Amino acid sequence: MKRLITITLLLILLTTTMPASAQAAEPFCFPDVPLIDNCLHPSFVAYWRDNGGLPVFGYPISALEQFTGDEGRLLTVQWTERNRLELHPDKPPAYRIQIGRMGAEALARAGRDPFADPPDNGPQPGCLWFPETGHNVCDQEPGNGFRSYWQNNGLRIPGLSRYAQSLALFGYPLTAPQMERNANGDLVLTQWFERARFEWHPQNPARSRVLLGLLGRELYTTPQPLPDLRSGRSVFGVEINRGTVAVTANRLAELGADWVRYNGILWSEVEPTPGTRNWDALKQVEADLQAISAAGAVPMVVVRGAPSWAQAQPDTICGPIRADALPAFASFLSDLVARYRQPPYNVTFWELGNEPDAPFQLVGSTAPFGCWGDEQDEESYGGAAYAAMLKVAYPAIKAANPQAQVILGGLILDCAPDRSLPNGQPCRAGRFFEGVLRAGGGDYFDIVAYHAYGYFRPNYDPDRERPNWSDRGGATLGKAAYLRETLARYGYAKPLIMNEGALLCYRSSPNCRPNGFEAAKADAVVRLYARTLAIDLLMSHWYTLNGPGWQESGLLDANQQPVPAFQAFQFLRQQLASARYVRTVNIPGLEGYHFRTPDGDVIIVWSIDGSERTFTVPSATRAIYDATGTALPLSATLTLTTAPRIVVVSAR
Repeated sequence: MKRLITITLLLILLTTTMPASAQAAEPFCFPDVPLIDNCLHPSFVAYWRDNGGLPVFGYPISALEQFTGDEGRLLTVQWTERNRLELHPDKPPAYRIQIGRMGAEALARAGRDPFADPPDNGPQPGCLWFPETGHNVCDQEPGNGFRSYWQNNGLRIPGLSRYAQSLALFGYPLTAPQMERNANGDLVLTQWFERARFEWHPQNPARSRVLLGLLGRELYTTPQPLPDLRSGRSVFGVEINRGTVAVTANRLAELGADWVRYNGILWSEVEPTPGTRNWDALKQVEADLQAISAAGAVPMVVVRGAPSWAQAQPDTICGPIRADALPAFASFLSDLVARYRQPPYNVTFWELGNEPDAPFQLVGSTAPFGCWGDEQDEESYGGAAYAAMLKVAYPAIKAANPQAQVILGGLILDCAPDRSLPNGQPCRAGRFFEGVLRAGGGDYFDIVAYHAYGYFRPNYDPDRERPNWSDRGGATLGKAAYLRETLARYGYAKPLIMNEGALLCYRSSPNCRPNGFEAAKADAVVRLYARTLAIDLLMSHWYTLNGPGWQESGLLDANQQPVPAFQAFQFLRQQLASARYVRTVNIPGLEGYHFRTPDGDVIIVWSIDGSERTFTVPSATRAIYDATGTALPLSATLTLTTAPRIVVVSAR
């Protein structure tokens, strides 16, 4: 009641102090707009209409309410999709309705200090320069972009200059433009202002390429950000095959990988008879997990292998599990997670199956991957059965360790169901993941994992040209985009891992190494982790550390000695362990990314198709390296092929 009286008194005060143009007799409602139940309060209707309406403010998403503003003052406000409209009755007429500092608040809520990054060097030609914050606001194309939008879309307050009107609506720029993922999961060029977030969408019609972020909705609904599961660690991970950890543990510590995928623990070897657990079968596993933790890495463990009495498909150990055996699997998981959550094992990441979208009809009965996929299941390709398993496994794991993270088994994703195969046939295997979500499995895993391999050819990027994914940018980029799009359609946003990837020598052909395979593998390491950071994957795992690896993919050779890809991994982690992605290299024919580190910027760039192309090196460059960290001569330009170059720029 006290709150209602306060609001009422404040509104009486407003009606006596606000100019007539700022008042409206009736609320403004949107009865034909789904899910918009609030009306604009009469105090804000004229202001909303006169200053841009829907494109600037969006729909109202709250009733009139009180909000604690700057300096602890209690304000009467109404939230819209893009703003917070505030009443300030003590201010002069032109400033009695103000807009919240949504951009600054959103950055603060995300823990970002906009002044931690260095300012621009000074005014740039054709841009608006703001010495107050040290940033330029520029157009992204002639006559269209952030500058034009800022200048032409300010508030319409009489007596204020156009500059002051724009300043009142948007405020000063707080950051330089850089690529960021917005609330929809889209990676877009973004610049933050005190009261807005500008996004550049070049695929839209010209008049709609600058869009304002829905900061009001994001702040008012207080969405939880994706958890910081890295806990300060880098994105650099490897897989080590079971039984080879002891001979590679010293190399693991030398390499500096923060994460180790370990495949894995078989339910069948622990519980060959229902209700009887043989933990001695995991002696080798326990020694391996201890060695991984002692080397400073975080173990991420795959659990697979149904015992014969629990197999839904006879003589098929890789899955799926019979419905009546799922409670027994949940009980096993509960004991397993409780057993290995503490030191010296320290396991909190559990992956359920390996490549479960592989169909059991095509996979060998004892395969270490697959095989929940079902070619006879027209609806979900086996995804529904996997979802049923998740629904009993997830609660059991969380009960045993509330901090545990459940990983959806790394997907092959040979193709996407929204694309036809080259032969014109539909992509049936791609239905598995959506089948999991359609069956209600989305609430029963924390992280999505997928795999991305490519086969060696000289001066060629097989990841980018991966069949069925090249139109989306390749296996690493394209699969991540598809998974995020599919999650969003079902109302989810979850972290992604690429947890098996490498450059392979097809069937270990003896022709690979004489034609430059080891150098190409080092280049592939650099391309993988540059992309990993740029698209905000939780991490990526190179398959494998131990050598020679599957089809010669190892970072070590058959004698467990480093190959060039080992040096590339080690060097790049040193350069990018604390890096933040800033933007892409926007030059036709090149793929590349800018990263920011405490010591300056790092640019990684290469030719997308192997054709020689030129890149102009920034003037403040202090070093140029190849993939393995070998210093190259400083020069004003670089001639690039698919071999990446790492350009280190001094801090400003």
